[in-house]
Amino acid sequence: MILDSISKPSDLKQLNINQLKELCAELRSEIIRITTKNGGHLGSNLGAIELIVAIHYVFDIEADRLIFDVGHQAYAHKLLTGRRELMENLRTENGASGFPDPEESEYDHFIAGHASTSISASLGMAKARDLDGETYKVISFLGDGSLSGGMVYEAMNNVAGTKNFIVILNDNQMSISESVGAMKLYLAKLLASRGGLSVRRLISKSLTFLPKKISRKIENCVKAIIQGNNIFEEFGFQYVGVLDGHDLEKLIKIFTNIRDVATYKPVLVHAITQKGKGYAEAERDATKMHGVDKSKKNKYSDVFGKTIVQLAENDKKIICITAAMKTGTGLSEFSEKFPDRFFDVGIAEGHAVTFAAGLAKQGYKPFVCIYSTFLQRAFDQIYHDVVLQNLPVRFIVDKAGFPGADGKTHAGLYDVSMLQNFPQFIIMAPSGQMELENMLKFASDYDKAPISIRFPKAEATDVYPPSIFELKSRVIAEGETALIISVGDMLKTALEAVAISGKSPTIIDARVVQPFDFETFYKYAENHDKILFIEEGVLGGLSNVIAEKLFADKKQYLLKKIQFFNASKFHPSHTARNTQLAKAGMSATDIAKNL
Repeated sequence: MILDSISKPSDLKQLNINQLKELCAELRSEIIRITTKNGGHLGSNLGAIELIVAIHYVFDIEADRLIFDVGHQAYAHKLLTGRRELMENLRTENGASGFPDPEESEYDHFIAGHASTSISASLGMAKARDLDGETYKVISFLGDGSLSGGMVYEAMNNVAGTKNFIVILNDNQMSISESVGAMKLYLAKLLASRGGLSVRRLISKSLTFLPKKISRKIENCVKAIIQGNNIFEEFGFQYVGVLDGHDLEKLIKIFTNIRDVATYKPVLVHAITQKGKGYAEAERDATKMHGVDKSKKNKYSDVFGKTIVQLAENDKKIICITAAMKTGTGLSEFSEKFPDRFFDVGIAEGHAVTFAAGLAKQGYKPFVCIYSTFLQRAFDQIYHDVVLQNLPVRFIVDKAGFPGADGKTHAGLYDVSMLQNFPQFIIMAPSGQMELENMLKFASDYDKAPISIRFPKAEATDVYPPSIFELKSRVIAEGETALIISVGDMLKTALEAVAISGKSPTIIDARVVQPFDFETFYKYAENHDKILFIEEGVLGGLSNVIAEKLFADKKQYLLKKIQFFNASKFHPSHTARNTQLAKAGMSATDIAKNL
């Protein structure tokens, strides 16, 4: 394999065009093999291969800075930068992360688990470079719906005049699902105007007898007539497009030209690619094959998706909103059955929250469905637009807790600490399928305050028969000496710990994190010698609420009995969720030892 001879980007410069094309084919096969074995993001990486190979061939990647936007499209980059062995164990312990990570490689210059960030980061690096008197190029690689996030435009507003600054727009008309919004239509318009390129070239060649400044003005006028005003050029870019992102030979020629153009103005290259290119199943269904998930279990997001459809059939006020995560949050069926009540706002979490606040103000029942780690991006909107008006927006906080193979960029460990700052905010955590169903019914009927329901990326199994739901904890078992208080899905771990230990502790399922049921807690805490508190989040969530309340009630002596099991403050590496629990000292074995 040609790939066997590649250990660093400069190795590509020894290859001819036919060898580079063969390298693309090998990368495609390798990515399919690795993701089929380990799971991971498939479709986006297959579509980006020719662009990434051309970038590594033309530019000096050992000196230039390549920054990814939505870093799950960087697998080919990793394979070309000495990480082939690490990629063999992609998204597993001691293997490669599914996202760029500066701790993993000198060729990863910025962490990229979220979207719409690369131009801001790249612009910061470019300005620092200029201040240092250096001239290396900074390249942003956008894709998978990055242009639906407002941060991109905030950054582009400051780009004008920046030299040696290049943006590669990998336009596959997709995020995880099909891209949405006006920018999608605008990019399609640019694609439709591609036929005008030959006319513009002809006019340009015909005006060679005129001074360059005058001929350029005439060419721009013709371009405006054919294509209209170009938003990227209004931001100060030299726009190049629309290109075939799989035509390697042409990409190399264009990149070679813009390498020189970029020395005097910023350049944006617009290339069309096919998500899932070269893999028939991924080409047929780009949404389904965005990522390979080896787990076929009944997850919490699946339960949510089925239940919200049932509730919406009887309640026309229910609205579902997601930020480019329709499939991941279980909303595919809802979007098909109730298209007029489903809104995918793109990668715009802040807008999603304030949009929901507007709906709630008008008497509707919005459910904002966002992963825990992405909800953090909307903290200000949650506070200013929802909490200050006490609007009944329902937040479905998916992937809350340890992130598993997605690793630290997707750690959902902070949402409770974030939301418990707001006293009226109800925070719930189901321990299984039926508890989640009951909580969703409660949330759909509750209109007195905002609500969040958080659950992990895990199987939704009922380990204990649910009772009628109310805003109280429930007592699972009564015992002696030790008291276990578990939050949400951690009830499974608590029951497993009890089975290992052979003890008979009292077990309380704290299904409502806020307002916490202190009445039940005090009833049992006073009569037990040891209290084990298990929470899948960082120290500072419910544990902090309990500590503050004990001091306020002059019961701080109870703190001597309590042992908190939580994620503390560390960034979990990409490995199995159970391994992450063990590393945090939160496994069933860890808890059993303390019983």
